[in-house]
Amino acid sequence: MASGAILIAAKGLFAKGLYGMGLTFHDVAAIRSVLAVPGFALLAWLYGGRAVINTLDGLRRHDVLLAIFAGVLCYYLGALANFYALTIIDASVERPLLFAYPIFVVLITTAIDRKPPSPRVISALLLTSLGVVLVTDALNNTLTDAEWSGMGWILFCSITIAIYFLISGELTQRLGSGLFTLIAMTAAAVGFAGHYQVVQGWQNIALSTPAWLTLAGLIVFSTVLPLFLMAEGVRRIGASRASLISTLGPPATAIMAYKLTGESLSVEQLIGIALVLVGVLALELGRTRSA
Repeated sequence: MASGAILIAAKGLFAKGLYGMGLTFHDVAAIRSVLAVPGFALLAWLYGGRAVINTLDGLRRHDVLLAIFAGVLCYYLGALANFYALTIIDASVERPLLFAYPIFVVLITTAIDRKPPSPRVISALLLTSLGVVLVTDALNNTLTDAEWSGMGWILFCSITIAIYFLISGELTQRLGSGLFTLIAMTAAAVGFAGHYQVVQGWQNIALSTPAWLTLAGLIVFSTVLPLFLMAEGVRRIGASRASLISTLGPPATAIMAYKLTGESLSVEQLIGIALVLVGVLALELGRTRSA
């Protein structure tokens, strides 16, 4: 689970490089989504093997439609909202809002189960949320009036991620993480395929070799592998704990940016990294002791 969060944290670095090569957010989002489908299919086959075929034979219509809904909601509509918002607000504002989704996971779960979260989960949630805010340096940013709409789009994306986590927590138990992710991501790719044809036109793609290589890295290391690992993590430990552990993403982004692009890390960011790590470790150590 943690490895998936760290891998997906590199998405922003890949995207930053691609934007520097002249690609638009439509290019990156659509090409990434469509070309990732064969990778998800391969992982589903390698990980599930014969079990995938047996599951396909017994698929329930309700499960398929729910997986399609999760993919379209989060990785098509949510992704579009996220990329659009980044044209309005800075990434330092976007990241703490986007990684607010563990809060929505806990709130939705509490409403559904009508049972409050444990003190350990609440403590971990508070620590990781504060850590994400400090890591992203959000407290030092002043938003303009135009940026409030961007915040709304990011919060919408955050809610879609929370819903995706909750749906995957249920469906991965029946479908397996590989098949669920394949169905969800294929549905999102179909949405992006039609969207890109209307906006840009697939016949107009003309990318350089470095751009294709960077896209390949984005697809393999920050899309296919991490999303599969995160789905498997949700299947094993549940949506609430998995969403909290995934908050390792912003600290990983900050560290990678520091190492690879020379960005500096402030004292507040270092404290934020420590808070996220403490929150996740407290959650996992508590789970181990209670096991």
